[in-house]
Amino acid sequence: MLKTIKYLFFILISSILMYIAFRDQNLSEIVSKLSSVDYKWVFISMICGVLAIISRGIRWVFLIDSLGYTVSKKNSIHTVAIGYFTSILIPRAGEITRCTSLQQVEGVPFNKLFGTLLLERLIDLIILITLVLVAFFYKFAEISTFFTAVLGSSSSNVFYNPLIIILLITILIITTIWLLRDRLNKLSYYEKIKHMLIGLKDGLTSLKGISKKTPFILHTLFIWLMYIIMTYVCFFAIKETTSLSLLDGVYITIIGGLGMIVPSQGGIGSYHLAVKLGLTGIGIAVQPALLFAFTVHTAQTLMTIIFGVISSILLISIKKSENV
Repeated sequence: MLKTIKYLFFILISSILMYIAFRDQNLSEIVSKLSSVDYKWVFISMICGVLAIISRGIRWVFLIDSLGYTVSKKNSIHTVAIGYFTSILIPRAGEITRCTSLQQVEGVPFNKLFGTLLLERLIDLIILITLVLVAFFYKFAEISTFFTAVLGSSSSNVFYNPLIIILLITILIITTIWLLRDRLNKLSYYEKIKHMLIGLKDGLTSLKGISKKTPFILHTLFIWLMYIIMTYVCFFAIKETTSLSLLDGVYITIIGGLGMIVPSQGGIGSYHLAVKLGLTGIGIAVQPALLFAFTVHTAQTLMTIIFGVISSILLISIKKSENV
């Protein structure tokens, strides 16, 4: 019941954001312009997305190796693809599915895998913040316009900032756990929680034990380069965005990434609205901006579904062959 309610809640968020993004627009005109899109560049963007997933899978192997476990690069790539595919169906479920899938085929403890995943997210966050600072330096006016449109310019809205709300909730949870630590020690499942936390700690500290630090760094840079390129090349697919620069590509990649953070159904609505605001902020008309957002999001979603389904089939066949 709760899972169903949560799922419907995500769909509701996507629906509301899609309405906000496309309201007051002639949808038939936007759809008619899909025929003018140069899909050669869209296909290249999809290939960049595939390469990013493959690189992320290989990079994950380096983190797992540092914990003393040996896993197949092929299986790692498949589980990463399955994770992204699952996130489209159930927001924020991809991380769990990714760890569970690799645990089943490789036997690595779930808590340690999840710890390495948290480390990955921390690294991605650091890079995203770095890119935001770079873009903020070169695109100060545009980014200011974007955040003003999203959060509102009034200082009274500061307490409605999602980041502040999340921070306050986190502090409340930590404080509650600290005050109730003695009671938690007496609970029967305390050892399970403790075991999970130890595994998470091992996963988070796995960066120190990486023997192949240079390939790890190169894969990290390559992943984000692919993210930028898969957005940038789509500029050439639409007439109105062909004049945009690579720096604009970095800017829109960041804006789109911020949109994907919103707990919507597969980024539907949140990505479209964020990219629309980002592109209109740098002088692109609303309809081409929405056309670009729709094209990129649809192409990457299609790529993720295809790659995820293929990986799921291959991983199932691997499991069956091992059980024979």
